[in-house]
Amino acid sequence: MSRAHFWRDKLFFIAAVSLAALFSGAALWALGVPPLFIFLAGLLYLGGAATALLREFALKSSYYKTLCSLLDSLDKKRYIADVAPTPSFWEGEVTAEVLRAAGKSMNDELAAERKNNLGYREYVELWVHEIKTPISGAMLICENNGYEDVAAELAKIEGYVEQALFYARSGAVEKDYILRETDLRKLVAGLIRGNARMLIARKIKVEPLAEGVVVTDSKWLTFILRQLLDNAVKYGAKTVTFTFADGVLTVSDDGVGIPAGDLPRVFERGFTGENGRTTSKSTGMGLYICKELCRKMGLGISARSENGTAVSITFPQNPYGDF
Repeated sequence: MSRAHFWRDKLFFIAAVSLAALFSGAALWALGVPPLFIFLAGLLYLGGAATALLREFALKSSYYKTLCSLLDSLDKKRYIADVAPTPSFWEGEVTAEVLRAAGKSMNDELAAERKNNLGYREYVELWVHEIKTPISGAMLICENNGYEDVAAELAKIEGYVEQALFYARSGAVEKDYILRETDLRKLVAGLIRGNARMLIARKIKVEPLAEGVVVTDSKWLTFILRQLLDNAVKYGAKTVTFTFADGVLTVSDDGVGIPAGDLPRVFERGFTGENGRTTSKSTGMGLYICKELCRKMGLGISARSENGTAVSITFPQNPYGDF
């Protein structure tokens, strides 16, 4: 609250007090009151009004400065009513009451929305677990009867179902996150074995990781690497390479790469880019989910494109403290 705003709002009051003092002085002059008495009376009158205004400005200025400072310091602005000081003037009490009512209403709506989202997420997780059973059964039938093409399409469906499951769980990673020392070489080897059919069918060469140990959750990291491997296959890679150095795991390929104009946005939700529109194979969700999971796990993720695509995952030096 600035002085200029305060005095501008008080212009009518100041004008009314000044006119009242002027007319009172004129009336006293007409009644024959000595000029010195009239001057002293007017001075006391105006001085009292000025003192009241200055006190009001001091009270309001202090309160609103504190309120604005608290608001700036809060990450979640809706809690301002809970930490705001109790004002000592009527307008401030009204403001505080309005803030409390608005904050309570917002918190109630957020609680209801969280409950709805929790129910939806639980339904998605249940649906995914249920649908995986008939998919696995259909894949087994296809393999036993030589329907390799159908089995490959079912594998794609299973991948999208798995993506939906991890997306549903991504909002609460901390509830299903176990930090353990993880051998990246073994993890990548398992990823390659699990996708061997797809890699062999596409004649894709994979250069596995030589060595590397990090502290992370192997389940979530496997999902992230699976998304990166799927992207490499989707966009024409013939070679996929896993490397690890100085706490950075990199998955690089020799596919079509990412156009320079698309590179800053590849981790945005729903962004498919030029390649995605050309091939009509992209949902724009894979890298977005990877980014969200990395953020929740305290990992860094970045992408670059030079003669293909390389996505790097950076592990913290102190995983227990950073998570």
